[in-house]
Amino acid sequence: MQTILIIFFLALILICMLFHVPIVIAGAHTGLELWYESVLPSILPFMIITSLLLQKIQGRGICYLGLCCGLPVGANLVNQQAVTGQLDFRTANALLCICNITSPMFISGYILNQTLKKQVSPILFFLVIYLPLGLYGIITFLMNKRKPSPARNRSAIPQHSLTHPSQSFEMIIKHSLQVILMVGIYIMLFCIVIQFLTSWLPGDSIPARICLSTLEITNGIHLLAGLPLSMQQKTALIAGLTSFGGICSILQTKSVLTDNRLSILHYLLVKICMGIVSYLLALVFL
Repeated sequence: MQTILIIFFLALILICMLFHVPIVIAGAHTGLELWYESVLPSILPFMIITSLLLQKIQGRGICYLGLCCGLPVGANLVNQQAVTGQLDFRTANALLCICNITSPMFISGYILNQTLKKQVSPILFFLVIYLPLGLYGIITFLMNKRKPSPARNRSAIPQHSLTHPSQSFEMIIKHSLQVILMVGIYIMLFCIVIQFLTSWLPGDSIPARICLSTLEITNGIHLLAGLPLSMQQKTALIAGLTSFGGICSILQTKSVLTDNRLSILHYLLVKICMGIVSYLLALVFL
């Protein structure tokens, strides 16, 4: 029965695409243009450099580079250290939620300058985004202090896995290209979905467009900026979406997680909470 439903759903999507080719092309073009002009140059160099650093620098501190490089670089760093046994289950899941966030370059360039037209204080906006990360880190630290850490059976982990295996520069580039290509495919598909839903939704449906904005952050921010709401309310919604990252970013994160100890459900729930907190903080401070 499940197989039949999946086939029916996929066939329905195919029919919709065949009868709405211009929408598909427009959505794909938007997604690929966004990936090529913004995501590729802002993420790929960081992914290559951080992978090289992982072979030279040991310790969990390397994961915090994700705070500067953006997602899914942070998730990729945490995953690699979890795979090699340098991070335990609890710490890896906590760092995944802290270090895998929207790039500061994206926030500064696309959100503050292009979308909000420098009408919002950059310091306050970054505070609204990063404060929930700090709160989550403090709460997690206090909870972990109360709970005894599970004993790790180091003998069960091959000793050669406790350090990062040496990879050639070509292998690092190949892996980085695989990740960035997967990110581009997700962005393209979500842009097509958003293009379809936007063309079908009534223009005055504010709740529907707010829900639609959570699918992909770049298109979502554009949708939120065009809503007939006050500047304060739009800024708060944009801050919440920036902190959450969007469903597309959740799938991008999942695509780089090869360690089955890392929970994408835990990451999703924490990101939803962070988005709500950022929204409320923005209403108060912005």
